[in-house]
Amino acid sequence: MISQVPLVYIASNGHSGSTLLDLLLGAHPTVWTLGEAQNLPWELRNRRAPCGCGQPVEQDDFWQAVLDDIPLEIEGYHIGYFRNIAQVGKVLRWKMLPDLFRNEISDEWRPAVQEYGTTNAQYFEAVRAEAEERTGTDIEWVVDNSKDPYRLFWLQHSGMFRTRAIHLVKDPRAFVYSMTKDDPADLTAVFRYTARWIIENAIIAAVVGKSIFDENVRRVTYDELAQHPKQTMQSIGDWLGLDYDPSRVDTFREYENHALSGNMMRWRESEEDIYYDESWRQHLPAPIARLIFLLASPFARDCGYPELHEANQ
Repeated sequence: MISQVPLVYIASNGHSGSTLLDLLLGAHPTVWTLGEAQNLPWELRNRRAPCGCGQPVEQDDFWQAVLDDIPLEIEGYHIGYFRNIAQVGKVLRWKMLPDLFRNEISDEWRPAVQEYGTTNAQYFEAVRAEAEERTGTDIEWVVDNSKDPYRLFWLQHSGMFRTRAIHLVKDPRAFVYSMTKDDPADLTAVFRYTARWIIENAIIAAVVGKSIFDENVRRVTYDELAQHPKQTMQSIGDWLGLDYDPSRVDTFREYENHALSGNMMRWRESEEDIYYDESWRQHLPAPIARLIFLLASPFARDCGYPELHEANQ
């Protein structure tokens, strides 16, 4: 039987800074990031983006060394099940929600969860073994930036993983603007993406609050990560039992990276890699910003953001 894989799972909305957090975690020598790990079969089939080193995934020497040891079949409850084309964008997966909110796997889903956990554990262990051989260092944590809370729920309940979960949250106004910037006054889109922010974060909060012990859960806001990356990463390192030297924040692009997917900053070479993006304050109409925060409150306050009147003083 495979021993439990030490897993750091980043759960968040898209466009919330998860690629940055993933890269900063991977700057530590005993941490190995897979990026959006569930995307591996999809990336191999579609060849949409290179891995973190810039090479196509199927041609990269790291992935060539491990692909034969990874179950890549796309039948059943495979590693890319939640990234399947039929699953993309499914914020509310109605058949799974009862289990999630009860924090219990039903008899109907138990075989699926075990299959899913086993194949993902084999995948992560193959990657971890190759990473240790290449670096000559014991890998203490593997990082999965897949973001999907349903994936986290199944991995945790499979019993195959020793999990630490980071719930990364972005200000709802910033998130909605990032999704609607072509027309930030489009009320239909504003309502849709505000609802998405609320629902996704509520589901993430339910998963991490019910299925993972409190001491193994960390909530981080995009604001603290982007504004104070050294202090934030040192604190996360302490939580993970790592001696995280804050200077690694300045050199995070120098480590070996073969992570999957993410936004364009994964491949960008720039002297200004970390910046605090507040463009929504200049470009999002003030009435729309107030509407978003009003709709998202009070859940936004629970996620580390102030009340509307405090935010606009």
